[in-house]
Amino acid sequence: MSDDNAFFEELQMDFLNESLFMFEQYEESMMKLENSDDPAKDLTDIFRVAHSVKGGAAAVGLTDLSKFAHVAEDLLDLLRSKPELVNSNVISLLLQAGDELKNRIASLQQGQGGPWDPAALVKQLVEVTEGLSGKKSSHTKAAEAAAKTAAAAPAAVEEVKVAVPDDFFEHVDAAAAAPREPELVIPEPADDVVNHDLLAELLSQLSPEDRAEFEAKEAAEKAEQELIQELEQAAIEIPHEEVAPAVVAEAGLAAPVAGPTVSPAATASPEPVTEEPKLKVVAQAKTPPSSDNGGGGAKAPAKNQNSTIKVDTGRVDSVLDAVGELVVLKNQLVHDETVRSGENLRLEAIVDQLDKAVRELYEKTLSIRMTPLKSMFIKIQRIVRDVSLTLDKPVDLQLIGEETEVERTVFELLGDPLVHLVRNSMDHGVEKKEVRQERGKPAVAKVTVSAKQNGGNVIIEIIDDGGGINREKVLSKAIEKGFVPKGVDPSTIPDESVFQYIFYPGFSTADKISDLSGRGVGLDVVKSNLDKINGKINIMSKAGQGTTFRLTIPLSTAITDGIIVSLDGSRYILPIHSIREIVRVLPKDYTNISNAGKVANIRGLLLPVVDVSRTLGTLNQTLTGDVVKKDTLSSRREETMLVVIESVTGQMAFPVDDVLGQAQVVVKPIVTGFDIPEIAGAAILGDGRTVLILEPGALLQSVSKSSEMAAA
Repeated sequence: MSDDNAFFEELQMDFLNESLFMFEQYEESMMKLENSDDPAKDLTDIFRVAHSVKGGAAAVGLTDLSKFAHVAEDLLDLLRSKPELVNSNVISLLLQAGDELKNRIASLQQGQGGPWDPAALVKQLVEVTEGLSGKKSSHTKAAEAAAKTAAAAPAAVEEVKVAVPDDFFEHVDAAAAAPREPELVIPEPADDVVNHDLLAELLSQLSPEDRAEFEAKEAAEKAEQELIQELEQAAIEIPHEEVAPAVVAEAGLAAPVAGPTVSPAATASPEPVTEEPKLKVVAQAKTPPSSDNGGGGAKAPAKNQNSTIKVDTGRVDSVLDAVGELVVLKNQLVHDETVRSGENLRLEAIVDQLDKAVRELYEKTLSIRMTPLKSMFIKIQRIVRDVSLTLDKPVDLQLIGEETEVERTVFELLGDPLVHLVRNSMDHGVEKKEVRQERGKPAVAKVTVSAKQNGGNVIIEIIDDGGGINREKVLSKAIEKGFVPKGVDPSTIPDESVFQYIFYPGFSTADKISDLSGRGVGLDVVKSNLDKINGKINIMSKAGQGTTFRLTIPLSTAITDGIIVSLDGSRYILPIHSIREIVRVLPKDYTNISNAGKVANIRGLLLPVVDVSRTLGTLNQTLTGDVVKKDTLSSRREETMLVVIESVTGQMAFPVDDVLGQAQVVVKPIVTGFDIPEIAGAAILGDGRTVLILEPGALLQSVSKSSEMAAA
């Protein structure tokens, strides 16, 4: 029985995983529907998702999901035949229904079934369906039929005792032993025979729209029947009476519940719906691939539907880790003195070919983990639509570069920053339409979200034509919160540095707390998540004209480009993205300022200088075992090399002994049991030695706090 239960649970989990993928298509089609040139096609795609979920859920015993999907399917079936009934309120209701199903599926996936009561949403769906159609829905008819059956059921039968004669059972046994007349067997009706000629003739008389609708419905029903047959065939050996309850109990799923009872809705026509604010979405058109066949216009072969397979992400990660180890070994071989001595040219040529092959293997392996930003852009589109309706701010949203790909780890950490930045643009940046008209702007605001690959990075921009960031308001709040260092003249702080204060925890310029902003949380998540993936953000804003948030993120966190530096006899890697510049300074360029410490004059700009040698020496000795050497290069030369870092607190610098070169390395996590924000990971160089990869911003903040505590 345990094997049967496990098999049935696996069927349920496969269905739940498939459903989440289907709901991505559901939401994408819903977003197209508002400004669609062919709403019937989009509604058919949406209907297929609801239809498939209904049939699949019923097949694996998730009756509550099936019944809810059936209610949504009724409304979609009506809209398919009458697309003109679609309006903003109907779309919002269907999006809400999709969210309800997704949340329920996600809970079941995590084994957190529990009770589920979508009665209020079911009631809304039924009322809208009946209001638009002018007749009772199938859900209402089923509820009324169930009520009539319950009313017509006989009352409880009272127990009646009857005296039975002593020889009663002897007569019964004799009757049972008597010969019987043969029973009349009624044969099962044969399968329906389809008259294909007649069907073809009838279809030819239909309009193209009706024929397309008929074919779509037939295809959906056929797909549902095939799915049910496959599942029934796979589970045919599972005893129904025993397995289903056990599976529900072991999986922690809610037992199938009856559909919520809903009072019949009025059949009157719905009230007029206000369509503003209108959300317009413009996606960048993809350039069709050029054909080498001349002007013949031959169609490309259709994609193979079986070209994709599902692989557990853990397996992909393990393969990538193994290839990463191969890259490390390859680097050691490439830099080996025996290979590069020039004595064995054949060996050197083979190693060069190996270097090329391993690089290609690593790139192809890494591409397996790459994920397009399309689903994230759909999420952004949904957020803009909801906020636009909530705040009464009509928006023209433009999405560019949704096919751009990033690594899965980067993709997962990028979701929250983009959501918060888009909500910030809608809430703080875009003005009300009345205000925009007073300022001579179009009533419909413009928000653009674009993504493009630039070398080893992806550039994502969120641009709005709103009111821009108020520098004085941000600076005043930063001074009030104590974010501006003492002794610094606020008027000398560059605009971009002032704008960076909005990413500080607890910072908010909102006059009142709302559902969207005002609590000082949100944008700090942007900075923290970007730090985890070695990304950075720049802000360009002009008062009255708008704001641009530019995110620069690496394609992958598995490899990084860095600068190798030496300090106190040890080597470290600094990620290139965090380095603003490396300069040489003389002793005369240093000065001490009260309440600010040691600073360096670099082209007229005073930058705080932080000595990180003691902190790094302790970390390096603890994690790698290297002993700190005192005879450093900096102690034997007059000039010093300073690495200038662009951090959330502005520009800072720290001295190093030497810059040894640039390297592309495989990032290895350091497992210590505790968090070390100053260290981003470790890497193995070509000589086989392990070096630490630093997180310069966190390192400088850590050292600065330690110095302040010591001074106090």
